Formats: sequence, C-alpha cells, structure tokens
Amino acid sequence: MRKYLIIGIVLCVVLVSAAFMMRSGGDAVTEVRMSEVKQGVLVESVSAPGVVEPKRKVDVSAEVSARILELPHREGARVKKGDVLVKLDGRDLQAALASAEARRDGERFRLEAERSRIQGSKQTLENAKAQLARQKALYDTGDVSRQQLDDAVTRMRDMESQELAAEKTISQLEKSLAASESTIEQAREAVRRTTIMSPIDGLITYLAAEVGELVVVGTMNNAGTRIMTVADLGEMRLNSKVAETDIARVAVDQGAKVYVNAYKDDPFDGKVSEIALQRTLEKDGTGSFKVLVNLDLKGRQIFSGLTGNVDIDIARQEGLLVPSQAVVERPVNDLPQGIKDNPLVQKSRRVTQVVFRVVDGKAVMTPVSTGTSNLTDTLVKDGLKTGDMIITGPYRVLEKLKDGEAVQKEDASKDAGRWAAAEGARGQGGGMGMGGGGGGGRRGMR
Repeated sequence: MRKYLIIGIVLCVVLVSAAFMMRSGGDAVTEVRMSEVKQGVLVESVSAPGVVEPKRKVDVSAEVSARILELPHREGARVKKGDVLVKLDGRDLQAALASAEARRDGERFRLEAERSRIQGSKQTLENAKAQLARQKALYDTGDVSRQQLDDAVTRMRDMESQELAAEKTISQLEKSLAASESTIEQAREAVRRTTIMSPIDGLITYLAAEVGELVVVGTMNNAGTRIMTVADLGEMRLNSKVAETDIARVAVDQGAKVYVNAYKDDPFDGKVSEIALQRTLEKDGTGSFKVLVNLDLKGRQIFSGLTGNVDIDIARQEGLLVPSQAVVERPVNDLPQGIKDNPLVQKSRRVTQVVFRVVDGKAVMTPVSTGTSNLTDTLVKDGLKTGDMIITGPYRVLEKLKDGEAVQKEDASKDAGRWAAAEGARGQGGGMGMGGGGGGGRRGMR
C-alpha cells in the first residue's frame, strides 16, 4: 500500500511540472494599467505655504498707562464697532485735568485784571497827553517855565512805558492761557482714552490681560501692552510665502486653491489680492515674497492662525493630456532602429521621451514631444492623437517594458482577491498568535 502511495505522489509531481513547463513555454503577457488619450486643460500652478489670517484684524492696546478696571467681554465674544472693550483707572488723569483747569482759571483771572488795569493806564496817558499840550501852549506864550514843560513830557513818557509794559504782560498772559487750554485738551483726551471701544465689528480672538493688571504705552524700542485682538472672521485670507524663483509669474487676481491642514478634504477657492514688492529675508538666509490670497468661505467660519498651502494658477493650456507617469525616458542608443529614425527622437540628447501605446495587444514604443506639466498630467504636443490607448502603469512595469511586448489590462478583481487573501492570512496569523503562546500575542498587539 505504501508503494502505491509513493508512486501516486511521484505521478502528481510529474504532471504538475509538465503543466508548468507547457504554460511557461507560451508567450508571457504583462498586465498593465491603460487609459485613453483625451483633450483637456492643463493648469500650471505655483505652490507656497502660508498662514490663515483675518483680512481685518486690530490689536487693541492702551494709549495711556493705567490699571484695568473693567473687561466687559471675554475671548470669543462678538462685538460691534463702538462697543466698550476696556475701562482703565483714570483717577490720576482726572486729577491732572482738574489741576490744568485750575491753572487755566488763574491765568484767565490775571488776564482780566491786567486788561482792567491797562484801561486805567490808557485814561491816565490821555490825560498826560492833554496836560502836555496845555503846558506847551502856555510855554509858547511865556506863562510857564521850561521846567514845567519838561515835567509834563516826562509824565507822558512814563505813562507810555507803563502802557507798553501792560500790553506785553497781556500778550504773555494770552499765550499762557492758550497753552493752558491745550494742556486741558490733552488731559481731557487722556481721560477719554481710559475707555477703549471696538474699532470694527468682529470677534475677540485673543485676550491677553485681566482686570487689575497695569497696561503701559509702547515706545519705539519697547512694545506696549497688547490687551486683546479683535478680528472679522467673515473675511479671511492666506498670508503665503512664494519662493523668489516663482514670484515673477504670480499676478493679482489669479485664481488659487487653498488647502488648510485642518480642513484637508475641503479646499477653498481663492484669488490673489496683494503681492509684496520687497523680498522678506528669513532667519536661515533664504528669502520669499509675501502673497495674500483672499478665501471664498461660502458662508463658513474658520479659525485664525491655521497653516495651509496654496496652489496659484499661473497658466492654463489646452491640448492632449496624459498622466505624467506614462511619459518615460529611454536611452537613444538602445532604441530599435525604426524608432530611432523618428523625427521626435531627441538625438542630440542621451535620452528621449517615449510613451507606450497599446496596439493589437502589444506595447508600441512611441516617441513624443511634451510641453508643460504639473504634479499629475503632462501636455503632449506631438506623437499622439485623441483616442490612443496608452500604458500608464505600474511604474515598475514601465521601467522595464519593451517595444512589442504583449500586454493586457490589469485585472482589478485579481488585485482585490490578493488583498483579501492577504488580509485573511493576517487574520489567521493573528488568531493563531492569540491561541498560541505569548510571542504570538505580542505580534497581534503590535
């Protein structure tokens, strides 16, 4: 019995080997992916990273140094233009205003007193002038002495000097009063600035201070206290950094697609609104240009400060489009003679671009002339026509594919079957691991 079993096993092995040899003796057929050449529009784009920011944003800071008394709104609150955002302690400023008003009132009283005094001086001067005229007439008739005439002249000149001094005093008091009025207006403005109101409609997106904290005014070298940020999230834009090699082709009003990391499956339409004329230098020595892209939110509200990328459409060309992977390079010296004589073969270069067409179940190497390309498609200027069936992958097959090689369309169901089998094997392996020793269990967990 054992002898017959051995003979049966040997016969099975022989039959399987023979069948394999007969199968391998025929023509091998390579499975490939195919697609039809069609007319389309190729969009050239420039990509750049950026940060989403509101189109209108205001950092609220104090214009006077004081402590915060009230913060009526918290972070996230919606405010309108003119709403009170911050109230500061203005007692010191109000005291300064009262002091300035008191000094102003004192200057005004002195001015009025000086004006009243000068009126009396003017009357005295007129009397002195009249007295001098009489003394001069009497002197001419010989009724008074020369000394009496000189005394009248001296009195008139003294009165004129007193009037001139009074006019100068009045002028100084008027200027001092005007300065006091300016000081009062400044003090009043400082008191008004203790109440900070919203300059725009929007949301409080950032709150950096609390009640009781001291806020200070910024200077040229020291930044002031930023109390909060109010932003209009209804209009957003991407502040992007475009490389200097691409900036020459970017223009205002060009369309764009904005991909925000927080909304990966929901890109935003955009349009270029501003382009910086000055390059911005980064810390690592590289440079870029700031390009602002307005977002079409379509009624949605997104967060400020999100990172993302933008693809700016810089050109559109219509023609025959093929997947970029379908265009491969082959050494010119290794081309078959019939293909090497094709006028599209770039004989001046070491390699040339070709595409494999599918004709009667065979791969036909076809030289092509290409134009621009993007991440997915390439524009073919010459060598193909609409309706041609070309091989687009897999790339490992395209690398080794030869002219005249038999091909057939890849069976998607076969790939699905292999994937299911692999998943089943992994599942069985996991089950065995769980049922076996501790080593299998650790593999299952990992």
